[in-house]
Amino acid sequence: MKNVFKSPGKLTLLSLSVLTALAMPVYAEEQAVDTRNVTITATRTEQEIKETPSAVEVITREDLDKIGAHTLADALQLATSINVSAPAMAGSEVTVRGMSTRHSLILINGKRLISEASYATANSYELERIKMENIERIEIVRGPVSSMYGSDALGGVINIITRKPEKEEFTFSFSPQRYSDSMSDGLDNYFLRYDSGKQGKWSWIASADRTESDMYENDDGTSKNQFGRRDNFNLQGTYDLADNTFLDVSVDILREDLKARQTTTAGAPRNDRYDNTRDQYSLGLRGKMKNGDYQIRTYYGEQEKVDKNFLASNGQLTGFDVYKRKSWTLEGHVSTQVADNHLLTAGGEIRQEKYRGTRLGTGGKNIFDITYGNITKQGSEADIDYSAIYVQDEWLVNDRLLIIPSVRYDDSDLFSGNVSPKLGMTYKMSDHSRLKLNVGKGFKAPSLDDMYMEMTKVMGGMTIHVTGNPDLKPEKSTSYELALEGERGNTFGKLTYFVNDVKDLISTNTVTTRNAMGIPIRMDSEYLNEDKADIDGVEFEIGRKLTDKLMLKLNYTYLDATGTTGQRLEGRAKQQGTVQLHYDNTRENGISAVLWNEWKKDYLYSSKEDIHKTYNLWNVSVNKQWNDTFSSQLGVRNIFNKKDTELHLLGSMVHAGMTFKF
Repeated sequence: MKNVFKSPGKLTLLSLSVLTALAMPVYAEEQAVDTRNVTITATRTEQEIKETPSAVEVITREDLDKIGAHTLADALQLATSINVSAPAMAGSEVTVRGMSTRHSLILINGKRLISEASYATANSYELERIKMENIERIEIVRGPVSSMYGSDALGGVINIITRKPEKEEFTFSFSPQRYSDSMSDGLDNYFLRYDSGKQGKWSWIASADRTESDMYENDDGTSKNQFGRRDNFNLQGTYDLADNTFLDVSVDILREDLKARQTTTAGAPRNDRYDNTRDQYSLGLRGKMKNGDYQIRTYYGEQEKVDKNFLASNGQLTGFDVYKRKSWTLEGHVSTQVADNHLLTAGGEIRQEKYRGTRLGTGGKNIFDITYGNITKQGSEADIDYSAIYVQDEWLVNDRLLIIPSVRYDDSDLFSGNVSPKLGMTYKMSDHSRLKLNVGKGFKAPSLDDMYMEMTKVMGGMTIHVTGNPDLKPEKSTSYELALEGERGNTFGKLTYFVNDVKDLISTNTVTTRNAMGIPIRMDSEYLNEDKADIDGVEFEIGRKLTDKLMLKLNYTYLDATGTTGQRLEGRAKQQGTVQLHYDNTRENGISAVLWNEWKKDYLYSSKEDIHKTYNLWNVSVNKQWNDTFSSQLGVRNIFNKKDTELHLLGSMVHAGMTFKF
């Protein structure tokens, strides 16, 4: 169905127009909801977490403050069935139910980010870029959600929802972090926000943050991390057009001035510099109707990266890479109550992506030359147009049974159309126990990087050459999930069994060249659809409120993740979990705290060298609200100073924070 329409966006554009016409509403009163117990990500509608069939976890603002989270990587530490690696040279990694980093869709207010998109780097840098000071909550949906969000949502969706202006207020915070072995090494976070409150029909939030990070040095003088400065500037506003009708605007700007120390292929010390910029703009209309709500919005983003390599001895330029990525999206949906027991949601999306840079080499079209210093490289361009439509029905069969079927059709000018169906069910066995079932399909389309890359780069004294493959097919999955959850008195728990079978998994065919001493000096890799993965597992979550101030929580995941030949997949633990003790006495003395242990057993670091890791980390964080204008936070990650350079565990980290409001 690749060429059913001359332009793959026409069907979606028509559907968006119809949705806009349908959304000229008869208004209803907007009602407040308890965000701790409600999700909007799983179905794109407000729904109680107990009701939704999907596996959903919400991290609230209070949770973020309690653990002293400054980045998305920090915020996900206690989440069920999620593994976050420590930040390293190529960013952090996050696996959801054993699915790779690139298989999770990260959204901000439901919008995609323009970011790195290759097989090796997709999502990796965002875990450190996205700061938590301006975040209201994070909603995590585990398991494929392609029936609502399309490509990239194979493992799940992480939707970061920002704060809304409530009253006029200035906020300033300073949050240093230091390694206990070297108090001069770490990073500093600075944050400033102005909330306008409601001024006439407008309400605004303007914020800025800066992170300055130090180099963590290896024994040979190279760095374990990218270090330097990262700045974010954010502006978001809402204009009340009429009762229950709102115009939303936002501007998000990122500037990175980062460095690293590595070596050339000859072993000479080398200084690397990474100058990255990202600008994103959004305009949207949303509102409530008598029988539902609607939203239509457009957003545009540009990301530009310039990487340069210099000899440390004389500053001579030895290499560079440049690229510019652009993305434009138009999307919308409308939810309408049809009869008393059906809530119908229909929507569509058009997305265009363009990529121009030297990492495509001559693999794309419109080949060009670019010169820095005395070095000239070739680059090229690539682009893709996506379109999609989807529909979902929240069918309340009776007061005990909720069934949610959904299906999405995605098309593009480079791939055949893809259909992603899903069926979810929640059955109330009693007032305090529920059985949940999900069956669905997911997919991830290859990125422009995966298809057209032609990159040569020196890393750690080795030359790496990566070749894309324009004949790649989308990765596809079939998933099954069965869960039992409930509450009894002060105790609550959930047991889930999940299966995720992935085919046409993109991997690399790599040929390694060694010198006369047997040391690898060059790796040539090409992307191909070769692998499959069978990922099965069990999740167990339980918690008990011990007193009105103390709560004990535990989560555990058993994972069986194997590839084409039955071998285990790297970068995953056979078993993992957390034990958490929460204290909350903010009403009486303003103190909240959490002590937790995170552990991993039989973590497969390298299948080739048969390296397995088992370890546990203890962490603590205390937050104190002194008065209405001042709060502080103090914590230690990795209390007992566990170190493992392969896992980028660099010892104990002391983190503190002070927040002033006036």
